[in-house]
Amino acid sequence: MRFANLNMNDAPVISLSTSYLQSRFKNGYEMLCKAAEYGFKYAELGHSTPLTAVEDILRAVKEGVIKISSLHNFCPLPNFVTGASPNLYSPATSSRIESAQWARHTKNTLDFAKETGARAVVCHAGSLNYFFYNPARALKYKADAIGYGKLGGDESYARSKARYIKKSAAKAEKAYAHIVKNLGDIRAEVEASGVLIGVENRENISELPLDWSFEKFMAAAADLPYVKAWHDVGHSMKKQLLGFETQAALCEKTASQICGWHLHDCTLEGKDHIGLGKGAIDFKALSKYFDRQRHLFVLEINSAVSEADVKDSLKYAEDLLS
Repeated sequence: MRFANLNMNDAPVISLSTSYLQSRFKNGYEMLCKAAEYGFKYAELGHSTPLTAVEDILRAVKEGVIKISSLHNFCPLPNFVTGASPNLYSPATSSRIESAQWARHTKNTLDFAKETGARAVVCHAGSLNYFFYNPARALKYKADAIGYGKLGGDESYARSKARYIKKSAAKAEKAYAHIVKNLGDIRAEVEASGVLIGVENRENISELPLDWSFEKFMAAAADLPYVKAWHDVGHSMKKQLLGFETQAALCEKTASQICGWHLHDCTLEGKDHIGLGKGAIDFKALSKYFDRQRHLFVLEINSAVSEADVKDSLKYAEDLLS
């Protein structure tokens, strides 16, 4: 695959996710020009990219305005969707109809990845489904009521969390089998595109793969060499604050499988997607897991963050990866 054969002398690939810019620009060319103006040589096309932006994006790439490091599934959006919809279809589904739709639109993303020269596609993998009562929601309500900084000493919360982890295990194992099957069914298209599929750790505790069993998912996908882990540092920090898997533990378990990172900071109150250095994440400690030549690094920053903080975040990342 193209991604697997990167020149080991290349400088680190640091991108800006277009999720920061998408709401401000209807013209894809102007959007990518703005990313380049901030100093970025690469961009990740986010999951809010409309079909109408494709032509302008390809023009910017062809003219050398910027390079595309990665795409976030689904990209471009299906023409019947008007906003960011990475969870529109789930690969964890047992439905053949939904699986077919997930495959169809993921293949569209892979085609676009090949056109833009991207090296990876970032994917959400769905979540655990509960017919009547979702215990994850109740656990989150309890955490919000107690306060993130006080969870460590609350025995009731600890018992609820332990029960949730235990009860979610069998359900997650079944879901992993569905995800692997759906990822396997698009093998020919992935290999033709020359990209890797980066399965992202997610924000909510019921979203898949579960942080505390991510390595089990990767083991289940071992026969699919293009399936890798995509580590989102803010999402991992939020789980750590909720008393689940620590960021360091998740990195240790998946280090050999990581192909890319979503970089943004997170406060002790759980507010993430802010500028690097503006929160509580210890990026220096995390950097031991970074492969500066083989990993992709994407700044995925909230659109409310100032342009100055975006530029500072790029400098922060460059210094971290130097």
